[in-house]
Amino acid sequence: MRRTNLFTLVIGGLLLMAPTFVSAQSGNDSKWTITPRAGMTISTITGDDGKDVDDAYGSRAGFGGGVEAEYHFNKTLGLSLGAFYTMQGAKINGEMLTASKNTPSGSYYSEYDANNTIFLTREGKDAHFNIADYISDYSYVARMHNLKAALGYINIPLMLNVHLPLNIPVGITVKAGAQMDILVSAKAKGDVQTYYDGDYDYGSSSYSNSIKGGFKDFSFTIPAGLAVSCKNIELDARYLWNVTDINDVSDYNEP
Repeated sequence: MRRTNLFTLVIGGLLLMAPTFVSAQSGNDSKWTITPRAGMTISTITGDDGKDVDDAYGSRAGFGGGVEAEYHFNKTLGLSLGAFYTMQGAKINGEMLTASKNTPSGSYYSEYDANNTIFLTREGKDAHFNIADYISDYSYVARMHNLKAALGYINIPLMLNVHLPLNIPVGITVKAGAQMDILVSAKAKGDVQTYYDGDYDYGSSSYSNSIKGGFKDFSFTIPAGLAVSCKNIELDARYLWNVTDINDVSDYNEP
């Protein structure tokens, strides 16, 4: 049995520009700040099977947003707790093709005659099926492409923030901590081209199917980043290392 352990890396996990509000202040060196954030995520999936898994996935761009509260112990040190929703996952490098000599009735998911139907998969960045190679021998051909694993998470980061005491016009903050990630959705998505009776193009449609059962509901991440602030605007970029296995399928051959 081949096992594949998947990990997610969020590059620029919270690339955010947001206003910062002072909600409470006690003395000159201790205060609370609340920062709403919205921005961009770039993520991918890697695994301990090395090149086979790494080549199967590419980076996927998404969005994230939420709010973060920070308590300032003094002008240099602060501790923050946040809650964000982020779109993560990866592009799947590959295509799938179904071809049947007997045109199935109903939808793409109808029952097929196994003796007259083929199911093919190609993996890799340059994977591509040419439908013209199949329409002469099969009355129904469906090509699935632009595949991606779309994961949605609630992220709860606890961060230690070091506000560097630099005599410059902008503020520089170094951040590191721990983060709990709660999986709220996981879908396989793609586009489907379908052809009937040789040269008749039935058109394109979108494909979406839940794969939440293949991923664990909770994982833990180590975030580290750098923030640049000017007045009430802050640009925050973080790199997130997922330190737990997000894969919940023990048999590589399971769907």
